[in-house]
Amino acid sequence: MNEKRIRTFGRSELAQCYFPTLKPMSAWEKFKEWLAFNPRLSSLLALSRRTFTPAEVDLIYAELGEP
Repeated sequence: MNEKRIRTFGRSELAQCYFPTLKPMSAWEKFKEWLAFNPRLSSLLALSRRTFTPAEVDLIYAELGEP
């Protein structure tokens, strides 16, 4: 299994891991839809920073699976 190290990710950087064929902004827009649809992840959309902490990335991986 190709394990990804849990670390801080930029929003678009992580989104592009899930949508590698999309440009950064398009990947982020699509990823926001996924976050909004998931009750455990929707609160992440209220963050004003442009990064996800390792704990948030771990939660995202737990809910969506690793990209």
